[in-house]
Amino acid sequence: MKHFDIIVIGKGLAGSAAAKYLAAAKMNVAVIGPDEPADYHDALVFASHYDQARVQRLIGKDEVWTRLNSDAVRQYPGIEAETGISFHQPVGCLYVNPYGTDDYLTNAGYFAGRQGLPFTSFNSGAALNRRFSDFDFPAASKGLFEATPAGYINPRLLIEAQLNILKKNSGLIFSETVINLSFIDGIFTMVTTAGNTFVAPRVLLATGSFLNCNNLIPRQIYLKTKSEVVLLAKLDAGEAKRLADLPSLLYEIDNGDTEGIYLIQPVLYPDGHYYVKMGCNMPGDIFFDSLEQVQQWFRYGDTSIFKSKLINALVQLMPNLQATGYDAKKCIISRTAHGRPYIGETLQRGLYLAGGCNGYSAMCADAIGSTAAHLILYGQMPEGYAERSFEIIYQ
Repeated sequence: MKHFDIIVIGKGLAGSAAAKYLAAAKMNVAVIGPDEPADYHDALVFASHYDQARVQRLIGKDEVWTRLNSDAVRQYPGIEAETGISFHQPVGCLYVNPYGTDDYLTNAGYFAGRQGLPFTSFNSGAALNRRFSDFDFPAASKGLFEATPAGYINPRLLIEAQLNILKKNSGLIFSETVINLSFIDGIFTMVTTAGNTFVAPRVLLATGSFLNCNNLIPRQIYLKTKSEVVLLAKLDAGEAKRLADLPSLLYEIDNGDTEGIYLIQPVLYPDGHYYVKMGCNMPGDIFFDSLEQVQQWFRYGDTSIFKSKLINALVQLMPNLQATGYDAKKCIISRTAHGRPYIGETLQRGLYLAGGCNGYSAMCADAIGSTAAHLILYGQMPEGYAERSFEIIYQ
C-alpha cells in the first residue's frame, strides 16, 4: 500500500500539469494513469492527447477561456527551457466564419483587450484569401488572425515535459488505471488494474471524458461525451515544406455534413510521415452513455463512413493541397453544463475535479492544472478566477 499527501488520477494534459504544481509546492504527490495504448483493444480508457498537434489560440469564446489560454501560454517558455522539450509552435491561429460576423468575432475585441492580446481583423473572403492564399474562403467570410504565440502544441510532448518537471520535484508516476475509489475515515483508497493499492487524504480526478467512470465519483456529474473523427492527410516532404507557414485554423462552417472545423499545418508524426490534421463535429457522431460504449467505439468503430465527407470538406477548403493519402483517427470529447471546465471540490470532502474541457483542454491545460492545484493548496481559486466559473454541475 502506497501513501501520499495527494494523488492525481489521470496522467493527461490537465492531470500532469496539476501534479507538477502540487509537487512544486512540496506535496508528496503521485499521478496515476495509463500510458498511451499500443493497441486500443487492450485499453480500458482512451484520450484525445494521443496526438502530435492541437490548436493553440489565446482569444477564447469568453473571458474565462481567454484568461486560461493566456495564463497557459505564458508558462510555455519556462517549461521548454527547464526540460529541453519543444512542444509549442507559434505559427499563429486564424479564425474564420464563412457566413459573416458571429458572436465570437463581435466579442473578441473585448476579451482580447482584457488580456492585452493583439489580433488582425479581416472583413471579407477576398481579404482573407489574399493573406492566406492556401485556403479558399467564401466571399461573405469574416475572420481574425492571432500571431505568435498562437499556433499549435504537441500534446504528447507537453505531457512529457510536465511529467519531467514533476519527477524533478520528487513526484511519482504510476502507469496504471484506477478502477475503484473508496473513502473511509478521512482516507481515500484507490485500487488499480495492476492490483496495487494507493491511499491519500486528498484526490484530484483529472480523467477527462471518463470522470463518471470506474467508480471514481460518488455522484455522477453532468457530462455529455461524444465521438469525434479526425482526418489525417498525408503529404510528401516537399508539400509539407510548401505549407510550413500555414497557421492553425478554426473554421465555423455548419453545412449539414461538417460543423466547426479545426485544421493544423503539416506535422511530422511518429511513423515518419507529414500530415495535415483536420477535425470537426458531424451528424453521425456518437453520444456515449457508458464506458462500454466508448470502448466499443475505440476498438471497433467504423471511421470510413465519415472519411469521404471529411476529405470533401478539406478539398473545398484547400483546393490546391497535394495529399498522397488519407487516414481517419478516433477521438473523444466531453461537454459540461456551462461550457467551461469543472474545477472544484466535489460533494465528497477532499475529492476534487479538473476536467470536462469541451474540446479546449490542450490549449490551456497548464492553467487548468495550476488553478486546480491552487484550490487544493489554498482553499480558493487564484486571483482573477471566480469559483462559479468552474462550478461542478451534477446529474
